[in-house]
Amino acid sequence: MRSEAAAPPDGKRRIPRLPAALALAIAVGSAAVALAAPASATDSYAALLAPPGTCAGDANLDLGPAAARSAMLCLVNYARVRSGLAPLRLVTTLNLAGQAKLQADLSCREFSHNPCGDALSSVFARYLAGASNYKIGENLAWSTGERGTPRQTLNAWLHSAEHRENLLTPQFRDLGVGYLPDRSFQGRRDATLWSQEFGAAGQSRGLAGKPRS
Repeated sequence: MRSEAAAPPDGKRRIPRLPAALALAIAVGSAAVALAAPASATDSYAALLAPPGTCAGDANLDLGPAAARSAMLCLVNYARVRSGLAPLRLVTTLNLAGQAKLQADLSCREFSHNPCGDALSSVFARYLAGASNYKIGENLAWSTGERGTPRQTLNAWLHSAEHRENLLTPQFRDLGVGYLPDRSFQGRRDATLWSQEFGAAGQSRGLAGKPRS
């Protein structure tokens, strides 16, 4: 999980690079822990996961791009509404940003918010064009087998404090979803990669702040 808020004069700001090992530990390690056991009666975040059948296709693998994005958007907005927050809207430029990040991870052969050393904000360039203030965030995940479904991926993010923070940030208004199923990655041939690109861009003073990671 990475996020950034800023009001730069040129719409750009570089932020410190997160070591790949740490990114891997956060996004993959926590996912493995979260998926190791089913939700229990004491699971305080179980209520944020949409009941089975609520979001079409959320338990399926190898979805088409549109179906994958629709399922993930439904899951995200269920969690936000249950938390008393406004739902997000799917934005094409952020979908493209999500795909670009995953393709970069594949090309650079690393699981990172900063593949090949690129700044987190690099894939947000089109989305941020003309914005004086912005807030952006990103969640990444990759897994194999049934863990790669939209439902299992979102459940893992909900059980990771830093990823959940992005999901439930009140200021975010827009969402992009990146999705690459059945790929060779990190020595596996059946990997599914996901990204979530969160954003709010405009003239609102409420968006300005310091980067955080």
